[in-house]
Amino acid sequence: MALISRQNNLFAAEDWKIAYKAFSEVDFQAYDFDTIKASLIEYIRINFPETFNDYIESSEFIAIIEMLAFLSQSLAFRMDVNTRENFLETAERRDSVFKLARMLGYNPKRNIPASGLMKIDAVSTTEPVQDSLGNDLNNVNVFWDDANNPEAYEQFITILNSAMASYNRFSEPAKAGKVAGIHSELYEMNTPITNASAFKFKLNTSGITRNFEIIYTINRISKFSFWII
Repeated sequence: MALISRQNNLFAAEDWKIAYKAFSEVDFQAYDFDTIKASLIEYIRINFPETFNDYIESSEFIAIIEMLAFLSQSLAFRMDVNTRENFLETAERRDSVFKLARMLGYNPKRNIPASGLMKIDAVSTTEPVQDSLGNDLNNVNVFWDDANNPEAYEQFITILNSAMASYNRFSEPAKAGKVAGIHSELYEMNTPITNASAFKFKLNTSGITRNFEIIYTINRISKFSFWII
């Protein structure tokens, strides 16, 4: 009998009776700090009534129990969060949703809008704008690189600057960088809040006339932004 008892103590992890007794006394509903602390104290009272009997809040024993309760609450929370990421219905991380979708044989792809380049051939303005020679530019179509107008470049830039914000004149962009490896400059134009939020126009592309529109967002200071590439 003594030999069996000694073997059970040596191989406690392999003894199903000890494991069954331990699990039968565990409160699996204890999840947060307070319930875990109460469960630990109750477990100590049942299994070690003579060894530990100091349960006042100022004792070092209670401090250790509270530390274990805090650690257990943190682990339980993290395990719960990670478990939720294993189901499509409760997953919140983008990467988790993609992995679960691929596991089901679906490979999600982002919708990429069409993109292209648009060249501005001419500009005009209804504002009282003049070039350096005093020529009125309102209601005049100024063409880019016009061979018949030696002042075309200056007039073109003058009209653009009259529409742009004061802090980003031509060659002084609000932001500069590379888009798809191409050096680009961002300019912002002043637009009255009462103006329409979309400017519609038509262009012929590949022999087909298509409808286009330029849309700007309205914020505290209404601006229309465009990139020069």
